[in-house]
Amino acid sequence: MKWPDSIPIKHIALAFITGLMVLVSLIGGFAAYQTRAVTQSLDLQNQNAARSELTAAVQRLLSQTEDQAVNLAYWDETRQQLVLPEYYPYWRDQRVYESGILPGRFVRAALYTRAGTSIEPNPENKPMPARLPAGISPHQPFSWLSNETGTIALYHSFPVYSDEQRQTLLGHGLIRLDFMHALLRQASLHFIDIPSVSLELKPDERLLASELFSRLSYRARPDPDQLRFQSILSRTLLALFVLLVAASLLGFVVYNRLLVRPLGRLSQDIDDMQHGHFTPKPSRSRPMRVSELENIRRSLYEYQLQLRVLHGSLENQNREFHSQARQDVLTGCHNRRAYDEDWENFRTEVKTVPQGVAFLLFDCDRFKAINDTYGHAKGDRVLTIIADALVMALRANDRLYRLGGDEFATFLSRTTPVQAKQIAQRCQSLLDAANFGDLGIKEPVGVSIGIAFCTPEELEHIDELPKQADIAMYTAKQPGRTRIALYGEDTERASQTLVASRETSALFQALSTPGMIELHYQPIFSLPEYTVGYYEVLARIRYHGELIMPDAFLPVIGSRRLETQFDLAVLRQVDADLSSGQLPAGCGISINLSAQSLSSPEIASLLLELSRHSANHPLMLEITETSLITQINAVNTYLELLRTVNYRIAMDDFGTGYSPLRYLVDLPVDVVKFDISLVNKLGEDTRAGQVVADFARLMTDVGYALVAEGVETDAALRKVESLGFAHVQGYLLGRPVPLAQLAAPGTAAACSLPGANDSVLARTPDGKNDPQAVEKRDQESHQAEQRQAE
Repeated sequence: MKWPDSIPIKHIALAFITGLMVLVSLIGGFAAYQTRAVTQSLDLQNQNAARSELTAAVQRLLSQTEDQAVNLAYWDETRQQLVLPEYYPYWRDQRVYESGILPGRFVRAALYTRAGTSIEPNPENKPMPARLPAGISPHQPFSWLSNETGTIALYHSFPVYSDEQRQTLLGHGLIRLDFMHALLRQASLHFIDIPSVSLELKPDERLLASELFSRLSYRARPDPDQLRFQSILSRTLLALFVLLVAASLLGFVVYNRLLVRPLGRLSQDIDDMQHGHFTPKPSRSRPMRVSELENIRRSLYEYQLQLRVLHGSLENQNREFHSQARQDVLTGCHNRRAYDEDWENFRTEVKTVPQGVAFLLFDCDRFKAINDTYGHAKGDRVLTIIADALVMALRANDRLYRLGGDEFATFLSRTTPVQAKQIAQRCQSLLDAANFGDLGIKEPVGVSIGIAFCTPEELEHIDELPKQADIAMYTAKQPGRTRIALYGEDTERASQTLVASRETSALFQALSTPGMIELHYQPIFSLPEYTVGYYEVLARIRYHGELIMPDAFLPVIGSRRLETQFDLAVLRQVDADLSSGQLPAGCGISINLSAQSLSSPEIASLLLELSRHSANHPLMLEITETSLITQINAVNTYLELLRTVNYRIAMDDFGTGYSPLRYLVDLPVDVVKFDISLVNKLGEDTRAGQVVADFARLMTDVGYALVAEGVETDAALRKVESLGFAHVQGYLLGRPVPLAQLAAPGTAAACSLPGANDSVLARTPDGKNDPQAVEKRDQESHQAEQRQAE
């Protein structure tokens, strides 16, 4: 790159002086412009003051004339002259002035009859007209101006009445005055140049008083203070300009002596250093006058000595900074930036040398709940322990990356699916051996691991490994899994859940659109009466006329972590159904809630609002025992609060999830619902069946109400009835139906004895199930569901 020619500092100094002179000129011009603007502003203010003063003087003169006319009109002698004008000339020429009504001889007065003619037959008062102008209202004052041989006269006519009530008009009066003389003799004119005041009026032209201001012309009197200000400002600007020019020339001389010459010497020293003429000490005998420049020169020599030492350590520092920028501060493993760089390089390398590669994605199970329950400090410690265990489980050359939050990843080269699974199992073993109890964490802590493998022949699809590992990881999180999943045929269903699908679209649309969630009600029968005790609320999604069942959209809820949002939508639909009045009075309902929703204040608030229906419909909450409840204290507080507003608490799917006995001890549970897996074992003549039966008797003895789920055979029904179960639920007795069908006449929705209703239970006279009746009932129930779905 070719640099532009350098500019000597002398030229810079000259350019600086020239720019300073231009700046001074601009400042002077700006000051002159501002002075002119100020002068114009002062002139405008003076002109406005003159206009206001002249306007006030004219208004004052007209007001005085009107006051004189009023005094004349109410003067008894004026009325006397109009009735008996024997002494009119004396009254006109003497009395009006002696009485003080008119101020002087330049003001004249005259009286006229009601017809507008002078009361003097042969008037000698030439300035006064012999007759009032035509068009004057007889009852209103009227003013006008007239140019009479160079004299501007102001006339003001006024009516004169015989009494104060202005009932009888005697005649008219007229006042004439020299307008310009009366106007300019006022002592209050300070801003007007009096000789310049004139009124443009043609001879014998008549001008109404209201049009007076448009004909007046005048000039404002010059302000002596303003003239002195302009003179002082001009002299000041001139002196300032001369001073700035002198200061600029002096500054140029000082600048050249103190800066230009020393900088030239310093530049020469730098050129010497650049060409290798390095000397340990300054060679100049005379120091520079500017101490800063002298310090710079000395520092250059010292810097030259230290430069070689610093240059050697610079590379080591760069390597250290690079390592810190790629390391996660909390866990010590590599961060997301290192992952992006290494993954890009890794893909390039394996395509050059084909080999089997695997991508492992780790996600801490329930970390958000742990972090919220035990605090961020312990959550950070959990992440550190997990990272240490994963690093120990990996091979020597493998790297662990923290992608963010509780998610880690690694990619393996020269491996097979079996080896990748072995590494994942080693990770799980080390984590199982970690003692999280020292942190006060009672819940199990683990990770779900998703593995995606790519053979050497399929390396063109290596970019899809992170997505495939993500799908496998979510598959590993599903209940019943070993928390390790390899992407393949067994993850096909999970991939359909995670990508855009009909169920995903339907779920998100249902969460934002009221009414799309359709509730079905399955009866729960009381034993031994076989009456409908209450109904369990089961959610469906109505999407484009089709009914989507829970087994299709529940995996989407779990993978997207939408449990709380979905429970809120279901509770709002329950409120709508109960408010509609279609559910028969006295029928209770049972509502399912996920463990994630139990500690939500919004869920608790909505449940408290729903309690207003408890008078007509007893309410029960079913807590899903297959989910881990982390905030056990908060959940217990909310459940106790709900029990105060007549909610009953049921433990759902008992025997299939986490710590069932602990939940029974720590939570205010009233009802326990045995899962279908336990109910099926009751019908087995095995040790497991005996254990379940004994456990059911024990729970009944301690006061829990038991509900058997999934009862579909008569043998199971008789077994649970013999063990003291309070309620039973299953397709053998009743299937879920929509609210409209539940409220229809002739159904078993009245919470009463079913009688001979085959839709509840069909028996032969000896008390056994009638197979044909049961088959017929199942067919009718299935056909009803199909019609409802259509």
